[in-house]
Amino acid sequence: MVESPPKPLTVLILSGDMEKGLAACNLALAALAGGRKVTLFFTFWGLNFLKRPGVKGHGPTLGRILGTLNDDHAGRQRLGRFHLLGAGHWALLRLMGRYNLLPVRENLTMAHQMGARILACSNTLQLMGLEREDLIPEVDEIAGALTFLDAADEGTVVTLG
Repeated sequence: MVESPPKPLTVLILSGDMEKGLAACNLALAALAGGRKVTLFFTFWGLNFLKRPGVKGHGPTLGRILGTLNDDHAGRQRLGRFHLLGAGHWALLRLMGRYNLLPVRENLTMAHQMGARILACSNTLQLMGLEREDLIPEVDEIAGALTFLDAADEGTVVTLG
C-alpha cells in the first residue's frame, strides 16, 4: 500500500492577538514536525506579527495615522482577552517562561527555519501604509488573495481571526 504524503496546512491569521499568534505557531510547528508543508498568511491585524518594532505607516495621512495608533509589532502583541492594561500579557509571558514556551516571534523564526512559507497580504500592507522593509526578514513573499487560495486548495485550512 502506497501512503500519500501528508496534506499541507495553510493558516490564515487575521488577528494580532498574542494567543492567536501562539496558536498559529503551535499548529505550524506541529504540522512541520509531522512532515507537512505549511503556509502562514498574515492579513489585517495579523500583519502586526510581521512588523518590525518602531515601524509607523507611510504614504497618505490616514495610513500614517493608522500606523501611529497601531503600535503592536513582531516582538509585542496584546492579549485578546484579559490584557488588563498589560498585566495579563505580563502574566502569560511569565507562565510561558516557566514552561519553556517561546513567544510568537521566536516561534515564527523556528517555523520559518523548518520550512514554513510566511506570506504578508499585499492589500493590507497598502491599507496600513507599510512597505516590505517594515517587515521581519522571515517574510518570504508579499502576496494577494489568489496566492492564499492556491495554497488553501492543497490541503487543510485553519483561520485564526
